[in-house]
Amino acid sequence: MLIRTHRQEALSRAYIHVIAARCGLGCSFRDFDYGIDLSVHTICRKGRRYVESGFNLDIQAKSSTTPAVTNSQVLYDMEVKTYDDLRDPAVGCPRILVLLVLPQDEAAWTEQNEDHLLLRQCAYWMSLKGMDSTTNTETIRVRIPRGNVFSVAALTQLMDKVRKREEL
Repeated sequence: MLIRTHRQEALSRAYIHVIAARCGLGCSFRDFDYGIDLSVHTICRKGRRYVESGFNLDIQAKSSTTPAVTNSQVLYDMEVKTYDDLRDPAVGCPRILVLLVLPQDEAAWTEQNEDHLLLRQCAYWMSLKGMDSTTNTETIRVRIPRGNVFSVAALTQLMDKVRKREEL
């Protein structure tokens, strides 16, 4: 059986994959972890064929059952090495953090019957590009706005910005 953290990671990847599919985007998962878990990419029509357009968004997927959630923010403690990877302004492809917040009780993470498959609770996204460096050596707390729900509408807007080469 997968350990709990790997089950959480699998659910966060599945959440992102579902949202990408609803947006009509391709989704590619990494075989090896070099700071990016997956990429979403736009598909365009070229004559009779559909091909990747070359516009991609890289994602570091995380999940937690213990973030501090306020009225306006989700506070998440992440490893400094991951923070540094995501804040790097010199990368060639835009990248974001997607944090899936799950209930404490693993039995409540999903519910399934003939009518639906439900994944609780919610995922939030944030671009850390250009954020300040830290003197912390282990972890750093990031503050994700609660308005940054990782949804079909949000991913559509993000990919529109990627295509226009705008900052996220």
